[in-house]
Amino acid sequence: MQNTIRRAGADTRYLITGFPLAVASFSLLVPVFAAGLGAAVIAAGLFALALALLIARGFAAAERRAASEVLARPIGAPRYRRPPGGAGWFRTGITPLTCGQSWMDLGHGILRLPLAVASFAIAVSWWAVALGGLLYPAYGWALHRIPGNQGLPELLGYGGDLQTGIAFHMALGALFAVPLPVVLRFLAQLNAGFAEAFLSPVAPEPQAPSAGPAPAYALH
Repeated sequence: MQNTIRRAGADTRYLITGFPLAVASFSLLVPVFAAGLGAAVIAAGLFALALALLIARGFAAAERRAASEVLARPIGAPRYRRPPGGAGWFRTGITPLTCGQSWMDLGHGILRLPLAVASFAIAVSWWAVALGGLLYPAYGWALHRIPGNQGLPELLGYGGDLQTGIAFHMALGALFAVPLPVVLRFLAQLNAGFAEAFLSPVAPEPQAPSAGPAPAYALH
């Protein structure tokens, strides 16, 4: 029972914190990426695209840590491509554009918003109905004293007395509370699985043998 409660709390935290992160990543990445795409024919546009990829890396790192807790297994951090030694400022600035994992990070940062919003809404609504119903005896008497107030039981034809209202809302709360951990687990794993699909490190390409020193970066 304690493990179930702890797991439900962790899943709830992941879903609730994931919502503002998704909004923030979408709000930052889309304008920067769109500006860079629109001006990609000039150097400033390429640098804007590279900036969007670097921002996406930051959000991806935060999501890897959070999703790893939900999945109970780590999502390894990739080794992003670095500019070669002695590269000039232009080559250094556009290096993120040649890194496949950076583009996957960007895709996750933009595409995760609908799933995060839907998951947040379902989780919060489910919690609200469960707690509101089970705690109805603590506040239902105050609602019952409001002149002309009609509760849901009365609207459904079950009667408008306080005892009926308490029984109805507690039964409704229990109906939502029992499957709550399962619903939260499903939503959390759905979001974490989406993150894992985008943010798992891309397997490095085979490197040609070289007699010289090993390269300072890995191609992904």
